[in-house]
Amino acid sequence: MSRPAALFSNAGLRRVGLRFIRSLRGWGAVATALTLGGFGLCAENTPQRNPHFRPGQPWPDTQGTHLNAHGFCILDFGGRHYWYGSHKIAGKTESEKNEAGVRCYVSDDLLNWQNAGLVLDVFAPGAHPELADAPILDRPKVIYHAPTKKFILYFKLYPPKSQGGKSGTDFAYVGVATARAPTGPFLYQGRFLGGNSPFGTGDFTIFADHDGSIYHLGVRKPDKVHVGGRMSDDGLRPAGDYVELAGITLKTEAPALFRRGNKIYFLGSDSSGWAPNAARMFVADTVTGPYQDLGNPVRGVNPHNNLGPEKTFGGQSTFVYPVAGRRDAWIAMFDINVPQNPITSGYIWLPIEFEGDRPVIRWRDQWDLSVFPTK
Repeated sequence: MSRPAALFSNAGLRRVGLRFIRSLRGWGAVATALTLGGFGLCAENTPQRNPHFRPGQPWPDTQGTHLNAHGFCILDFGGRHYWYGSHKIAGKTESEKNEAGVRCYVSDDLLNWQNAGLVLDVFAPGAHPELADAPILDRPKVIYHAPTKKFILYFKLYPPKSQGGKSGTDFAYVGVATARAPTGPFLYQGRFLGGNSPFGTGDFTIFADHDGSIYHLGVRKPDKVHVGGRMSDDGLRPAGDYVELAGITLKTEAPALFRRGNKIYFLGSDSSGWAPNAARMFVADTVTGPYQDLGNPVRGVNPHNNLGPEKTFGGQSTFVYPVAGRRDAWIAMFDINVPQNPITSGYIWLPIEFEGDRPVIRWRDQWDLSVFPTK
């Protein structure tokens, strides 16, 4: 076990607690003021607030528990931030049914997150069989749909192997659910096979453009060509045919799009399962392309694992978040996947800088929103 993992084990925490108690005794503190519980720490100990982003480090919520929301997105609504991600089940690997649904966290500063619970629970009584029986529910994305005043949740949904396919991942649907409030509950509205393919799409994103149009972009199965199509006016189904995104390299997955002025930027990765690889960046004038290849935007080395641009610091792109109230401000967001123990998977958030019109993502050990100028 590595030193950080040992520190966060029960035994490691007990050792820390004992050292803490001895230090208090050394100063004449009253030992009876402490309660020796399961972790050996003071019962009234409260988590400290996070003052900085610390990429690649454990990220506790306001109760001190590591954030459990993977393949995620962030939604800005009403001046607050909502983090939606797949809730991983303790003790389950990526080869097992290890997702309990979609969890939401809420924050006012993007640093300190309060757990709002499961907003879509696949094990809830009465859950639709397409949810309850799904072996994978991944990469959730949420938008606010102003015409219907609903929040729409999209997620990658694999059906049970018994419903077709040899591997269990031959078919990939996009599941859809809606809610009246950002913290749910989200009600399942069915699923669709996107990409003009009877096998659907793998990794995908949902991009809501400034004119209100909504696009589904994803890796078409089985040929791994990236495709995009506009969604219906209610946002629940594809509106028509998809187009191949010219200029996007074959087998590009983990898409994360953002608009800067009159340009659309596309951050993605190669396809190598759960193993990290080099990031990719593309740019176009429209969502559906054609795109120009800008190469790998990553610079520097993650000192926690010694991985640099060739492995994207050990992460994979999942979302790019525009920071309200800041000028030219976007955060590139990555998952650090741990397939053998997914509940411990981590996060890397880094600011996007621009050299001319070319995005650059540099490693920083810690940072805060002051790196972005205010409007």
